[in-house]
Amino acid sequence: MKQENKTINLNVLLGSLFLGYVMVYIDKLSVGISIVSISKDLPMSESTKGLILSAFFLGYALMQVPMSFAINRFGARKVVIGSVLLIGFFDFLFGLSPSVQMLLSVRLLTGMLAHSGYASASSKEVIENFPVERRTFAKGILISSSGVAGIIGPILLSPIIEMKGWRFAYTLLTILAITIAIVISFAIPKRKETFKKEANKGISILTVWKNSTIWILFAGAFFINNLLYGLNNWLPTFLTSYRGVSLTQSGMISSAIGAFSLIGAIGGSYLVSRFFQGKDKLVIITTSIIGSLLVFTSYFVHKPFIFIIVLGCSTLFLTLAFVTLMAIPMKLFEGQSFAPSYSTIASGGIIGGAVAQIVIGFLVERSGTFLTAFIYFFILGLLTSLSLVFVKLDSTKKA
Repeated sequence: MKQENKTINLNVLLGSLFLGYVMVYIDKLSVGISIVSISKDLPMSESTKGLILSAFFLGYALMQVPMSFAINRFGARKVVIGSVLLIGFFDFLFGLSPSVQMLLSVRLLTGMLAHSGYASASSKEVIENFPVERRTFAKGILISSSGVAGIIGPILLSPIIEMKGWRFAYTLLTILAITIAIVISFAIPKRKETFKKEANKGISILTVWKNSTIWILFAGAFFINNLLYGLNNWLPTFLTSYRGVSLTQSGMISSAIGAFSLIGAIGGSYLVSRFFQGKDKLVIITTSIIGSLLVFTSYFVHKPFIFIIVLGCSTLFLTLAFVTLMAIPMKLFEGQSFAPSYSTIASGGIIGGAVAQIVIGFLVERSGTFLTAFIYFFILGLLTSLSLVFVKLDSTKKA
């Protein structure tokens, strides 16, 4: 194969995985955006909102490790396509939900069956096709989809929900997910896989879990995702209920902040790959401290433009910390050990996302102010940096 064709194939591969990730992140953000409207149709407390938001993450966490073995057995391509199709299916059911109980059940199943395999499967495609020195940047491109989703999601969904209602919005998300799944099926070519032969060899999850580095990264992912998902999902409620802006204005503010996340994922990952090779630990510690300080500061800023700048910069630094952290396992693990190792670390982040929704709902409901939530965000950033102090990346052998 010519080098030019190889480059084109890699670009197509990365682009299709990026598109799937955009759908994944839009779906994650959608409930945080729509929950204000949903609560008007189906009245609920702040704690109940937190439960609906966290149900997704609980389901997501439960299936992370089991899904990693499904990836080894059936191949990454099938899991990637199936994940996006299931997102569309569950979005359709969510839009039909007549009760809070069904909302909870659908989001739980969405996390368990639709989202749990995508990150590991797409990352396995990356490590099988990209050299080690390009994996941080490739992962940065994929995670930059959170910035793209953060821009287009709120700015499109918010006015649609205000004009047509949240049920109509979820019908559109269903159509979008099916369309993206079809595009991915054509963009990622079928190829002769060796995963069935490898799967027969077997790998013990207990063997994987003996690596202490996995658990340190698990803790780091727990804290940073606790912060990021808590902030993203509760920002619309904070802006509309406590700052008095409309849902459409809230969407525009969230979209502007999403642009900073995009810059952090793409620009930051490029800088790390280019100038900070082997200094992942220092990057994560520094950016998580700066990011958490800026998040806490943003609570006291009331002018919209300055608020966007401060919270946007914090999101930029925190996204860079997250990208760098989640690229580490792509450098340490390969073959059969990769999917269960990556899934274990990722499950820490997912559990963090679930805990954030419950804790923030509880804090806000009990205190009557979002200040307690922003103090919580600040502590999480410090804990992220503290957890990475204990990891010794240079002494860890590749599995």
